[in-house]
Amino acid sequence: MSFVQHCLPTRSPGQCQARWTDILNPNLIRGPFSRSEKNLLEKGIAEFGEGQWSKISEAYLPQRSPRRIANEWTSVAKVTSGPWTEAEDALLVKGFEEFGSAWTKIANHYLPWRSRAQLRGHYHSKLDPNINREKWTQDELDVLLRRTIMLGQDWKKVAEGLPGRSPLKCSLVWLNDLDPALNKGPWTKEETRLFWERVYRFQGNFVKVAEGLPGRNRVHCFYKFRATVRNDKEFEILYGDLLKKGEEENEPAWRVRMAKLVCEWLGYEISVRKSPNKSIRLHQVGPWNQQELLQLKQSVENQLGEKKTLDYSDWNSIAENFPTRDAKQCKYQYNEYLAVKDVKKGSWSKEEDEVLLELIKKHGVEDWDVILNHIPNRTKRQCSYRWHRVLKFRDADPPIIKNQRLSDAEKSLIKEGVQMFGPNWTAIRMTYLPARTPEQLMRWWNVQRKDSADDEYDDVEHKNFWSEEEDKALQFAVNSYKNEQGEVPSWAQVAKLIHGRTSRQCRKRWLYTLKPGVTKGTWSYDEEMQLLEIVQKVKLQKSKTSKASMWPLIAKELKTGRSDLACRSKYDTMQRKGHRFAF
Repeated sequence: MSFVQHCLPTRSPGQCQARWTDILNPNLIRGPFSRSEKNLLEKGIAEFGEGQWSKISEAYLPQRSPRRIANEWTSVAKVTSGPWTEAEDALLVKGFEEFGSAWTKIANHYLPWRSRAQLRGHYHSKLDPNINREKWTQDELDVLLRRTIMLGQDWKKVAEGLPGRSPLKCSLVWLNDLDPALNKGPWTKEETRLFWERVYRFQGNFVKVAEGLPGRNRVHCFYKFRATVRNDKEFEILYGDLLKKGEEENEPAWRVRMAKLVCEWLGYEISVRKSPNKSIRLHQVGPWNQQELLQLKQSVENQLGEKKTLDYSDWNSIAENFPTRDAKQCKYQYNEYLAVKDVKKGSWSKEEDEVLLELIKKHGVEDWDVILNHIPNRTKRQCSYRWHRVLKFRDADPPIIKNQRLSDAEKSLIKEGVQMFGPNWTAIRMTYLPARTPEQLMRWWNVQRKDSADDEYDDVEHKNFWSEEEDKALQFAVNSYKNEQGEVPSWAQVAKLIHGRTSRQCRKRWLYTLKPGVTKGTWSYDEEMQLLEIVQKVKLQKSKTSKASMWPLIAKELKTGRSDLACRSKYDTMQRKGHRFAF
């Protein structure tokens, strides 16, 4: 009593006790009840009866407060789910006419097996005569947009200007269709990885998860979670019974466990497939290690025996020795890296071209294995590429233009062709540029796209700067990947979580702007003079210090929290302005 009067004079002892017991006690479990907790609650009700919540808490659920147990029983545990009957609809309408929106009274008098949330939701969505259930008109959408911009996402106030539309419906239309920042496109790999990292970190709270995903809201996040956990066949095959909610798990705990599994799954270089006989087969992507290649060589030699070539069934037999590789992978690796000794690389000679043309004329372009036997030191892929990219067009009409840059007119035709056919370079060549090979068109387009992307990134970095959402995503990614020393081992991994940013951009943004302890803003006179002194001293030691490591040493010796880039930029500026000591 004296403690309350001294520290919280505006609160009564009863209020303080209830606040501690129901909310602040660190020993309490929060969130939805697990299945096992619900079973214990039913046992407590059977033993002590309804209303004896303190006894039930003490005997069966010591980590749940009596008030929370009572709410669970009245709102969830004794609730009947399933479709509503006409009789229930009539009782709900009668209760609303009698008590208005006092849902607890309606439940107690007429529908004790339904929760307050069920009553409210069913009435407003199905039975309320004032609700407009027709498709939204364009005028209504315009009003919703204007009112949301003016009033914010206070849906009760927003709905006041839309007769017949409930606050919930206004909210859903905004979140699903009308929000100008909405991203309705497919999820990128970066977004997907960041999404599951945030689900794990924020305990499955989709509101917080969406805060770090520009253009995605809590509804999108919920659908994304369900699409993977409930509908992804590969994920289901890989984890099976682990996807079921445990007896001791509530919803947030289950979401966290699912997020951890998905994060592991995304890190695998193995996909899961079902074979025609319904058996499960792992499929590993990525390079083969040396041990695998040696085993493959031995397996092929054993399978060859007296044979000269191997057929499809032979490669299937070889693949049985590699649980995570299939027959196609085995055949490719052998032909590319083991079948040919002393593989010749580089340009083809005229003699090789003539031999390849004669063999193709004789055997066609379907039997590369036979062709390979007559061209030493070349792989199947090399032969195929040489034909399809060069020799195929040697006698083309009109002749192929070589060693000559594309003209502006040709570049415009390529862009027009991509709009028409997409990246189908053969179709674009045949339609627009018969004097060029598909390889030439593809190379120019890829270089042009890369340059455009780099320009776009530079524009973002140097002119438009980073958005607040990008900064939050970067901070989250760095905190996820940094080691015990606070360093980031791989900026490439960080960049995977920041859509549209390179590893170099992420590193610079963190080190020079977001990293705690970095000093920004105007340089003081003392800082400038100290910088000049340190630079001159380091330059005198030029033989001992490389140019690449010069500025980090200067920033470290300056000891004012300035980054090496800030030091270098400041010194360059002083030089340009003609500072008498900056030479």
